[in-house]
Amino acid sequence: MKKQLVDVMSGSHKPIQTQSGAVLIVSLVMLLLLTIIGISAVDMTTLDTRVSANTKDKALAFDAAEAALNTAGNALAPGNPLPDSSTPGFLTAAEPDNWWHDKAESWWATNGEMITDFAGRSSGSAGIGYVIEQPVEIRGGGAGQRVTNVTMGQPQPVTRFYRTTARGEGPGGTEVHVQSVYARKVYLNTAE
Repeated sequence: MKKQLVDVMSGSHKPIQTQSGAVLIVSLVMLLLLTIIGISAVDMTTLDTRVSANTKDKALAFDAAEAALNTAGNALAPGNPLPDSSTPGFLTAAEPDNWWHDKAESWWATNGEMITDFAGRSSGSAGIGYVIEQPVEIRGGGAGQRVTNVTMGQPQPVTRFYRTTARGEGPGGTEVHVQSVYARKVYLNTAE
């Protein structure tokens, strides 16, 4: 026999409807979807924050390396003495191409000229410095011209090309290396 609900006010009888719980299942599925969307949004925000932090770290490392390169350029500017083995940061032995990939921060601290005036950071911990490599010399009377008849009394122009390599490190540990070549013309009174 079916149970019936009696409306006391009107005296009518209505059968009790059985509920299958479909609304509860649909609600739980919707809640699960919203949770997945929320977790995905948090993960995307975290990833964006990391990307922004790495970009900022790389930019600061590049700025530090560029500051070191400018310092090296100032050391090579006309009016300053030409670098030699007594010049801080001057390498007395030639280095192969792409040599800086294998050098640790301790090598830079030992062989490079470290700078301390970049954004108030200490170079000992920040790894900001430069090295000046052995120059390549081109002797000649002008750009690309070789001197074939050299006499002792005439000043002989020699262009020395100094490759400088600078290293910068960001607060997060990102390393950046930049290079430039500086040319200095000197006049020698000696025969080849």
